[in-house]
Amino acid sequence: MKYTRLSLLYPIIVLLVSGLLLIIQPSLVFSILNSNTSYQPDIANLLGMMFIGLGTLIALVFWYRVQKIYKWTVPIRLFFSICSIVLFCIYQNPFFVMLLFIILIGILITIFGMVKDQELKK
Repeated sequence: MKYTRLSLLYPIIVLLVSGLLLIIQPSLVFSILNSNTSYQPDIANLLGMMFIGLGTLIALVFWYRVQKIYKWTVPIRLFFSICSIVLFCIYQNPFFVMLLFIILIGILITIFGMVKDQELKK
């Protein structure tokens, strides 16, 4: 599970960096992600706190090599992807499309890692 484990570095970095930025400079994050809505700083800070918590949890899964959880990151991120699509359809905010691309990149990296690990088993 070497490559699948390494694929977790992407969501760890994305969540920790974006979480920190959401706490320090939330307007920057939303402008980079093409949001057409302004959000209250307290909600953005709360989202940053949640991102840091989730990033830390994934970092612990990576650090302690909890292999049974590696596979579950794909369906969880697929759920996040579906939610992003639905939210885009409701609010027409390009932010959700950008978020979707970030999530899908992580899914593809993890699937690539899983395939590579399966090839190494043979």
